Amino acid sequence: MSSLQRSNSPLKLLIWTVIPTHHQSAFFAAIRALDVDLVVHYYRRIMPDRVLLGWREPALAPGERHVRPSMGSLRMCPDWRDRIHILPGYNMPFLLLLPPWLSANRVTWLHWSEPSRRTLKSYFTYPVKRYYGALVNRFAAGALAMGEMAAHSFVEWGIRPAKIRFLPYAVSAPALSPAHVAPAPAGEALRFLFLGALCHRKAVDVLLRAFGTVLAECPSARLDLIGHDHSNGAYHRLANELNVARAVRIAPSVPAEQVGAFIAGCDVFVLPSRFDGWGMVVNEAAALGKPIISTDACGAARHLVLPGRNGFRVPAGNEAALAQAMLEYCRNPLLLTSHGRESKLLFRDFTPERNAQRLLEAIDSLLKAKQLPGGTLAGH
Repeated sequence: MSSLQRSNSPLKLLIWTVIPTHHQSAFFAAIRALDVDLVVHYYRRIMPDRVLLGWREPALAPGERHVRPSMGSLRMCPDWRDRIHILPGYNMPFLLLLPPWLSANRVTWLHWSEPSRRTLKSYFTYPVKRYYGALVNRFAAGALAMGEMAAHSFVEWGIRPAKIRFLPYAVSAPALSPAHVAPAPAGEALRFLFLGALCHRKAVDVLLRAFGTVLAECPSARLDLIGHDHSNGAYHRLANELNVARAVRIAPSVPAEQVGAFIAGCDVFVLPSRFDGWGMVVNEAAALGKPIISTDACGAARHLVLPGRNGFRVPAGNEAALAQAMLEYCRNPLLLTSHGRESKLLFRDFTPERNAQRLLEAIDSLLKAKQLPGGTLAGH
């Protein structure tokens, strides 16, 4: 039990985040279950690309509200000065103004985000990242990294490693409603599943090419691609060009409440992303006891895929390595059981309840590190 939990008065948090999601709802509920006084401010509505993935905005719990991305939104939480604020980053002017304002008012705050993606645009925004890193070093209690990849990003921004703690995404195990059971595979076919946006970043093209190699050795294998197709039919055409269309099913997104049934209906879950800041569907696959193949550019795979124990982690964009990982299950089906069992064990450390405890431990250690001479805490 942390010193925060031993305190007579409840810990008061205000988390600023983009949109309400079915993934984060359980985590926030788990925080409240630890007698934390939690307020959540969402500064955007659910985006169209998320709707296309089958997401719907969940009902907001007490203390959660939509706010404008402006300093005036602080007024919607009358005791904002008494709370520890958790901030998501620097990608809009409001989020760059908020940290100095909180600091000027001696309010304790922490950063919490995924890693930044290296693109052409990222080189132009590097000075902003360095500026934000300097804010964290000078004023923040610490930085909560959504995984190993995020921690590396923080260091590149200039954030001191001593200020960084691990706080990943954590989701509940997907529900398995009998009314939404995915079709069972026919015969003895080994079924691989990809579930997410069908797009270049997710490397669906790499997966299809790798599957061509798999199918040449294992003609009974099957591949399901479930998600909104951003390619305007290019993946259908690629499947035909590769002569794998007979063994590939491309289907639209399914509602979030049906995701579990589709994962349960596969043998191996594959997420071959060129980049994924986290990749919460990996959590869901682990929760349902599935072997997982992903890449070294997927945040969740750094933590929820242990190569050779519950799946394989391959270099992003490497279709030959991806094909060989998939073929391991074709050649040795007994791995399905042992790897699936290990996935379930790994998931235990990524439940919302465990993550809520991890958050309190992180805050506790960071506040102790920030303690000033005389026993007072900065911002309190």
